[in-house]
Amino acid sequence: MDFRLKVFVTAARTLNYSRSAQELGITQPSVSTHIKLLEEELKVKLFSRQGKGFCLTYSGELLLERAEKIISLYEEMQQEASLLSNVVAGSFTIGIPKAIYYGIFPELAASWCRLSPGSAIGHKIIDLPKAGVAPKETESQDLDAAIGINWRSDEQNGFFTDTLLAVTPSRIKEDSYYDIADTKLLYYEGDPETSADIAGKMSASGLNPQTLTVAATMKDPVSAIKFLTEYGKGPSGASSPLVCFLWKSQIAELLANGTLKAISLTEMENTPPARRHYGLYPAKGRIAEDETFARIMAFSRGWAQKKLLL
Repeated sequence: MDFRLKVFVTAARTLNYSRSAQELGITQPSVSTHIKLLEEELKVKLFSRQGKGFCLTYSGELLLERAEKIISLYEEMQQEASLLSNVVAGSFTIGIPKAIYYGIFPELAASWCRLSPGSAIGHKIIDLPKAGVAPKETESQDLDAAIGINWRSDEQNGFFTDTLLAVTPSRIKEDSYYDIADTKLLYYEGDPETSADIAGKMSASGLNPQTLTVAATMKDPVSAIKFLTEYGKGPSGASSPLVCFLWKSQIAELLANGTLKAISLTEMENTPPARRHYGLYPAKGRIAEDETFARIMAFSRGWAQKKLLL
């Protein structure tokens, strides 16, 4: 199927079976056979004759973009599989910003070590650098790489994109939208960047945080999440839902299993969500010739997309 898609994409680009056969290193009858078998499998006509040549049918035009994406993903999978085909031995230390440490690092490290039992990933909590700037900690003698912020999600060192969500225990009320004035807010300290993002989001919505009801202020996301889940074990339908702003990476599993739910705050529904595009940056002169960093980058991207759905 994958090679037939490649034949289809090549033929769609050249609109010439002979030229397609030359590019693919097969015979012209083989090109015709692959196209015919693909049409039979998909139950659509992909090409039609136009004079002495061929042209794509409407169905062929619609399916071409999909086929190109499938081939691109398949090639990316093959590349990442080749990077992960050899287990890695030794230790590798990464600088982790506090905002994502609690949600990302422990399980990522455990998953990597299951893949490569002879290796270990260490960490050091670092300050979050400005967007587009590689972390200064990548020059540290203690680190092999560090996570920082990218300008965009598609940059070369891109790791994953995180989103700041307003969440509440799933058992508290059933409304889709909440008025923030009628809620109790749960804050956590220790991550000034996140506090600035929350304040900026409220300011953009014309809200003054000082006028809102604060139920409690916790020292870190773990304490806030524990407080939220315990609150959610109380009576359902509470008149004042407890709302906390958390990064999706910190609570992906709790969202998936229904313990917490993301909600919309009426005053903020027209305000764009706060997002961070993270990148993984190698330390200067610390990447070994065995491509350990490339393997960890490939693994981390795939893990984040599958596990966290980010």
